[in-house]
Amino acid sequence: MNKRWFVTGDIHGNFNDIIEFIEKFNLGENDNIIIVGDVALAWRKDKRDYNLNIQQYEKWCNGTHLYWIDGNHENFDIIKSWDCGNQIYNNSEHIHYCPRGYVLDINGKKALCMGGADSIDKYRRTEHLTWWKDETVTDKDIEGISGHYDYVFTHCCPFSLFNENKVYLCTLTNINEDNAIHDSEETLEKLKNNITYDKWIWGHYHINKKIDDKHICLYEDFIEIE
Repeated sequence: MNKRWFVTGDIHGNFNDIIEFIEKFNLGENDNIIIVGDVALAWRKDKRDYNLNIQQYEKWCNGTHLYWIDGNHENFDIIKSWDCGNQIYNNSEHIHYCPRGYVLDINGKKALCMGGADSIDKYRRTEHLTWWKDETVTDKDIEGISGHYDYVFTHCCPFSLFNENKVYLCTLTNINEDNAIHDSEETLEKLKNNITYDKWIWGHYHINKKIDDKHICLYEDFIEIE
């Protein structure tokens, strides 16, 4: 029997909507949720948020597995300290981190996971407290990646998709888009040119928008994939 898979967008450390979704639709051991970045499972350097979030999720998840890629709002000092592939060992049985370049098996289909994005407001953030250089998708992250994927999960989107749809995707106020940095989007554009894919799903822009049959931006919505 195939497992059920759902995808949603940024939660910024608030696991209540995830737990409510699990309870509302009676998800369990054969079900999986993917978060496409800005999970903020780990945020404070003392790991208090990290441990409390894990305890909360494990208490109420009913066996549902949670997979996530990193966004730009993650504590990368903590992420780098795990050194444990795609599983947070010794802390959570059901929460799985998918590093950049990890290929997730979804009922026999290949899903490429590539976290990362640029904080367009990083000028007002503090490094190693509310901002990390590791947020940016780099050429090293996409090195050697080619071939066909059924799904691609990223936090931001390739630059061509952003540029064509920025009337929808530029949702933050008081930000001068002319001064915004799009290094991660430009790197993902290179990735887009090196692979083929059936569907590309991302978060980051705080909007739920189906661009077309192949491209979806998620925020608070949940969608089911096969």
